[in-house]
Amino acid sequence: MTDRIRVWVIRTDTTPEAAEGYESLLDERERAHAADFLQERDRHRYLVAHGARRVILGRELDLEPQALTFTVDANGKPELAGGVPHISLAYDGTLALLAVATRRTVGVDVRRLAESLDPVDMSERYFLPFEARYVAGGHDLLEQTDRYARLWTRKEAAAKVAGGVGWANTKAAVLQRDLVACVEPAGHHRHRVLPVAVPSGYRAAVALFGEAPFRLEVMAFEA
Repeated sequence: MTDRIRVWVIRTDTTPEAAEGYESLLDERERAHAADFLQERDRHRYLVAHGARRVILGRELDLEPQALTFTVDANGKPELAGGVPHISLAYDGTLALLAVATRRTVGVDVRRLAESLDPVDMSERYFLPFEARYVAGGHDLLEQTDRYARLWTRKEAAAKVAGGVGWANTKAAVLQRDLVACVEPAGHHRHRVLPVAVPSGYRAAVALFGEAPFRLEVMAFEA
């Protein structure tokens, strides 16, 4: 049986009133983290992303959002108490993604196409030489930024599955590969990675533990 992953696309640019409405769903640790943000805009985006995560998972498990309990694994990755379903949350700009998988560890990443980023310099620093040349080969800054974000999200998604260090895994080869072997932690496992269709101005990828194929469903979150 082919595994299925659902990736929920969450817009975090809601009204301040809507964002504040999610706070009551969060636990004490989440509310404390939200209070640490210096910018109110960032606090609101956090509230929406984490509140929506509880709403989605509550629907999937037929539980009240407030009843869900999250723990943190050895690598600092949040997971549901009991470990099932497997989840991964990522957010950047005004977009958040929640990946949900039943049987295998999942990782998701999303990046906004930032105009301030120098994609050629970043890829030369952190990517493999042939990937850096691919990024530099874009005919303008927009295409270079797009290529950089596509590769970066694939590396990050695979790193989250493997439980490794993100920066070390910038050296994992992902260009024209659906199977990715992470650098950290070192091992023989390869993980299957696919792009995720997201709104214009963003790029995203999702990874699932192991080489077996999976079916991807992309869902828009509605409160």
